[in-house]
Amino acid sequence: MPPGTDFRQFVTERPGAAGAAGFAWRPDVCGRTELRPEYRTLDETSLVAFLRDNQLDARVERQPVEANKPELVFVFVSGGGAAQPIPLRVAILRSADEAGRALYDALMQRGDGAWGVHRANLAVLGPTGQTADDLAFGAKAKLACWGTFTFTDSGDAFVVPGGYAEP
Repeated sequence: MPPGTDFRQFVTERPGAAGAAGFAWRPDVCGRTELRPEYRTLDETSLVAFLRDNQLDARVERQPVEANKPELVFVFVSGGGAAQPIPLRVAILRSADEAGRALYDALMQRGDGAWGVHRANLAVLGPTGQTADDLAFGAKAKLACWGTFTFTDSGDAFVVPGGYAEP
């Protein structure tokens, strides 16, 4: 993840919430971005189109998977201050519930410093890093506006409110 940007310009601390659970996106992070929940079935092209609309380059690579596993696609994102492309692992699942669960399971498996977003039937896992850098990238790339942004800290997963969310 590209270091150097102060993540506090993108988040506020919610009154009464402590630690990692206390972060919320500032209203200007998603500004005029449409945040209504997505109900149609998506694939990686939805994410790629969103990234490109936000002036980021995105390159897609498909990886072989086992027959009983969801299809995995890697989207490499360039721009947004990163010296190297940022790999995002995209799992295409059958439903939003499955995507949320798959993201949670992947985050817990990776442990502290893991992050990702999910939208409709897609679970997108980012590279493990420092929470401050992950939050800054999620805001700068507008991923917080595309999907429900979740990160791990102290053995638990936290959704950052104020961006995209699904019921």
